[in-house]
Amino acid sequence: MLASSRIGEAQAEEIARQCYGVTGTAKRLPAEHDDTFRLVLADGTSRLLKIGAPDLVPAGASFQTAVLLHLEQTAPELPVQRVVPTLDSRAELPLQEGRLVRMTTYLEGRPLGSAPATAGLRRDIGGTLARLNQALRSFRHPAANRTHLWDLQNFPRLRPLLDQLPDAGHPALLECFGRFDAIVRPWLASARTQVIHTDFHGDNLLTDDAGERVTGVLDFGDSLAGPVAMDVGVAGCYQLGGAPDPLPPALDVIAGYHAADPLEAADPPLIGEFMLLRLAARIIVSQWNAARDPANRNYLLRRTPQATEHFGLLGAMPAGMVEKRLRTALENR
Repeated sequence: MLASSRIGEAQAEEIARQCYGVTGTAKRLPAEHDDTFRLVLADGTSRLLKIGAPDLVPAGASFQTAVLLHLEQTAPELPVQRVVPTLDSRAELPLQEGRLVRMTTYLEGRPLGSAPATAGLRRDIGGTLARLNQALRSFRHPAANRTHLWDLQNFPRLRPLLDQLPDAGHPALLECFGRFDAIVRPWLASARTQVIHTDFHGDNLLTDDAGERVTGVLDFGDSLAGPVAMDVGVAGCYQLGGAPDPLPPALDVIAGYHAADPLEAADPPLIGEFMLLRLAARIIVSQWNAARDPANRNYLLRRTPQATEHFGLLGAMPAGMVEKRLRTALENR
């Protein structure tokens, strides 16, 4: 069915009509790899159509579908998309080039990243992530042990990418690989893992018009089995503030998580490490992807200046300071 690596809007409309019996107008949405479209139907409602990139392992796409189906059964109150079956009642459909297509409901709301978050909203970000992790704790799938470039459990895989960048000698980025080996790697051997979102940032979260609570959680494309501390660290790093002290907004998120799903005593130092590693990954992977896909450069690099600023601020904090403040925030939740 597919003649090229990129699907056009007209093709998306035809796939929706033939496979789902849905007629609507397709609009491409920005995405790192997949072809993603919003389909606006005649009655004004919308659907989301996602067609996996040609190099996406089919099990990975099936895994995402299985996550959504699990959440529909175990946590129907969570604001996540629901899978729309094909005309022959399949949850997803294989296409040529090893791609999979999936249609879901479309969640309306304001992207959380479009405006500054309040302390209350940041705590709700943490609480929502906690409820999501609680719902996923019983989920099992053969593809859960997948990995990708954003998987901080395998952070050393980014070293060859860093070597390809113009500023490959950045000493602070290079230091992160040593920190991983010294602090994170030994802990991973005994860490409890479960399926986690791993990409809990403002572009993947919706809020109400008042900006008081999370009303939608999007994009499980990076989900995998990993430690909760990694998931919380990722969510926290996207809420860091500006100079001179970036930590308070992130602490709101982490305290909100802890209030709903208590963290373990060993988690605070790892959360701090994962925040720093995610910032480093954002700097490295975004630039590497932009070099490979210059047409998508603006989207891929949209957060890199912010990540660079936060990486510098967090990395400059005295040793042990982040852990100390994390523990204090959890004690005072």
